[in-house]
Amino acid sequence: MQVMIIEDQPLVVEGLRSVLTGMDSEPDIRCALLASRALSMLRSGLRPDLVLLDLNLPDAGGTSLLTELRQEFPDVPVVVISAQDDRDTITRAIDQGAMGFISKSSNTAILVSALQLVMKGGIYVPHQVLDDHGVDHPPQAHIQDLADIGMTPRQIEVLTLMIEGMPNKLICRELGISDGTCKTHISAILRLLDVRNRTQAVFALSKMGVKLPRRPARD
Repeated sequence: MQVMIIEDQPLVVEGLRSVLTGMDSEPDIRCALLASRALSMLRSGLRPDLVLLDLNLPDAGGTSLLTELRQEFPDVPVVVISAQDDRDTITRAIDQGAMGFISKSSNTAILVSALQLVMKGGIYVPHQVLDDHGVDHPPQAHIQDLADIGMTPRQIEVLTLMIEGMPNKLICRELGISDGTCKTHISAILRLLDVRNRTQAVFALSKMGVKLPRRPARD
């Protein structure tokens, strides 16, 4: 398991390193204290299985680095780990394509279960945000396959790219479909999930425990 930690506080880095070592006996952990260093490592060809990202770095604040990571490296899942854990910050991070958000105040058990979920293709959102967001999940609270609620293989592909934060234009380019076809698929996806937008779709999938297929990394 290769993990990149983008965090400028040494104590937090060591804490995460300890947790990751408990999850994998020999984790390959790469660390970057600055956003610029993280981007340099990734642009040089590093493709970790997971990126753990702090939102407040000396050279990048808020979700600016998250947005850049999702645009340049959409195949690499990013989990935000932040002390700033208000509802608006969490929603913004998920909306920008994070596959999970973990508060730095979380205990080790929550951190481990959240990371394991994301590594398996799931999405982790803090329960308090899910409970407060007002999104009713379908009767199938935990489903094994999106096909169980009538989603087609192509719709699942579109949904996977949506969850990565990819805009419609890039989804069309990635899948070789027209804008009209893409919009039709997205409308059907939102209807099947009983939600109104992408962020609510992410929250619904998190509640349902759905695991999305992982796209192969690009060369």
